[in-house]
Amino acid sequence: MLDFSAFDFQFIAEPLFYFQLIGFVSMAIGWWANSQQQDCKFIHGNMIASVLTAIHLGLLGSFLGMANQLVNVIRFSLCQSLNSNNQQNLASTAWLTSPLAMSLSFSIIAMTQGFLWAEHWSEWCAVIAAVVMSFSLFFLAGSQLRLAMVASNGLNLMLSIYLMSWSGILYQVMTIAILALGLMREFSDYYNDQLNQNFEQNSALESCNETQVALSKG
Repeated sequence: MLDFSAFDFQFIAEPLFYFQLIGFVSMAIGWWANSQQQDCKFIHGNMIASVLTAIHLGLLGSFLGMANQLVNVIRFSLCQSLNSNNQQNLASTAWLTSPLAMSLSFSIIAMTQGFLWAEHWSEWCAVIAAVVMSFSLFFLAGSQLRLAMVASNGLNLMLSIYLMSWSGILYQVMTIAILALGLMREFSDYYNDQLNQNFEQNSALESCNETQVALSKG
C-alpha cells in the first residue's frame, strides 16, 4: 500500500504548478479540436486552446509567445468569419482575402512581434515557425504541408524547451512523431506503387519479347 506521507505535495502550492497545468489543459483541448470532423468545433476548439496557451506562455515569461498565440486566435476567428460570409462579400474583398495577402499579413505581424519582443534565439524560432506556417497553410497541401508542419513544430519546440513548458514539449514531440509516421507511410505506399508499376511494365515487356521470339521461330 502506498504511503502518501512520503510524498512531498508542496509543489501544488507553487505557482509554476498551475502555469504548467494551464498548458496541459490547452494541450488536451488542442488535441480534441484537431480530432473533430466539424469545422465549427475545430475552429472553436483551437481558439480556446490558443487563448489558454497564450496565458500559459505569458505566465512562463515569454511575451512574444503569448502574442503569437493571440495572433492564432485572430487567425482562427478570421477563418471562421470568412467561411460564414456570402459569395458577394467575398467577391468585393477578394484582394484582402487572397492567399498571398493573408500570408504576407500574418508574416509581417510575426516579424514585427519578433523585432519588438524577442529576447532569446528560441523566440526567433517561434517567429520563423509562424512565417513558415503563414505561407504553408495557404500554398501547400499533402506531404508538402506535413513537412512544413514538422519544421514549424520543431522550431516551436525550441521555445518550449527554453521555457521548460512540459505541455508544449509533449504536444510538439507527439505532433512531430505523428506527422513523421504519416510521411513515412505515405512514402512507403508511393515506393510500393512504383515497384508494382515497374514489375507490371517488366512483365508486359517480357511477355512481348516472348511473343516476338515465338513469332520469329514460327
